[in-house]
Amino acid sequence: MENERQRAAFYQTHKDDEDMWEDVEPPKRRKGRPTKGLKATITVRFTEEEADTIRREAQATGATYSEVVRNAIRAKAAVTA
Repeated sequence: MENERQRAAFYQTHKDDEDMWEDVEPPKRRKGRPTKGLKATITVRFTEEEADTIRREAQATGATYSEVVRNAIRAKAAVTA
């Protein structure tokens, strides 16, 4: 997992460096679940405890981390609506 974190940090640091990306092929898309028409990406930082809670919920339900967070937001929106 550390390798993924290092790659993510590298891409985040160099995301706006146009000269760097001219001759680079885009990363291969991972096979997996379809995006289901998702359009926005929002970066959120969690405490280690919060991240552990998300991981445990994802493992228990067979969901991705993103699905766990989206479900939590939907549940919160339903309660406050």
